[in-house]
Amino acid sequence: MKLIGVDVDGTLLNSENKITPRTRQALIRAGEMGHKIVIVSGRPTEAVKDLAKELKFDKFDGLLSNYNGGSITNYASGKVLVNHNLERNLALEILDKTRFLNIIVPYKDMILSDKDHKFLEAEKKLLGLEARIVSDIRDKLDFDPNKILFAADSANLEEHIPFLKENFGHKTSQVRSHRNYYEIMPKGLSKGNSLLEIAKIYGIDQADIIAFGDEMNDASMIEIAGTGVAMANAVEPIKNMADYLTLSNDEDGIGDYLEKFVL
Repeated sequence: MKLIGVDVDGTLLNSENKITPRTRQALIRAGEMGHKIVIVSGRPTEAVKDLAKELKFDKFDGLLSNYNGGSITNYASGKVLVNHNLERNLALEILDKTRFLNIIVPYKDMILSDKDHKFLEAEKKLLGLEARIVSDIRDKLDFDPNKILFAADSANLEEHIPFLKENFGHKTSQVRSHRNYYEIMPKGLSKGNSLLEIAKIYGIDQADIIAFGDEMNDASMIEIAGTGVAMANAVEPIKNMADYLTLSNDEDGIGDYLEKFVL
């Protein structure tokens, strides 16, 4: 049995935000053969359930790893197998000291922010989730979030990343998931570690993990996988660390690899 982890944006989805028929069929066939398929995403759990349904995860016990490894869910049963949260007081400290950056905080089937901004609207459209403004969330957060996402134009984000690393790097895990997004999660969290947690639960050897990705928040799973597969559209560091370079997300990169080496 293989454990097959697939990133979503830029990997599973093409540039039109759709799963191509060839890739869909290849993943369904792999699941039917008994391989464990996992959608591994920075997205909230609710924002990938439609993709899981499209890939027939209810038929072969597919899994969802969300918030960059913060939560692992069995799609068919809805059972949360693993959940990691930022401790509330730490989250409040981070939110208080980062008022110079836009925030997006996932919560259940919503995304929250203290004000409206273009990145919130973009995420709302992409994820298909309700976006809600909670003006005092930075002062009165009343739950333990899986992650905090900071959103800004690339140059502005790069200017403030050193502050985030210096002040909170020892307490949290941090990753740049997009040129405009920087994410803070609980310490020790990563997509790669979530695949290791899943492998342990199901008794799968690390050498039998296959991971597909394209962005820097995929680095951990490309590194830990027995076979790390970079998409042709991946950023250069991901290509350099991968064991195999497949076709792009617009050219059935996942499907092409699975047909050659798994199916």
